[in-house]
Amino acid sequence: MPASRYDELDADLAAIIEEVGIDVTWNGGTYKAVVADPRVELDLQSGGFMPEADFQVKLRKSVLPDPGPKPRQSLTIRGETFAIKGLTDRPTSPLLVLHVARS
Repeated sequence: MPASRYDELDADLAAIIEEVGIDVTWNGGTYKAVVADPRVELDLQSGGFMPEADFQVKLRKSVLPDPGPKPRQSLTIRGETFAIKGLTDRPTSPLLVLHVARS
């Protein structure tokens, strides 16, 4: 039986992430992920505007345990801890996109 389009995409992404991904740690496990450049926004706080960076961390769903990452959990990237602020989980995509910020 031929592989589904989803399986083909997952296999292609596995090769790409293995080549260009970096290690991230979540819930005691280490996973390869692609970390996008940060998006910086200015957040109004007492004392003025403070820059706040938001990253996207892209992981293959097939390598994660069930249940996977959830908002308010933490993730470590290159020794720095980040808070998971939200996630994008499209049923048609083999990627789980975590939206993280420094905690």
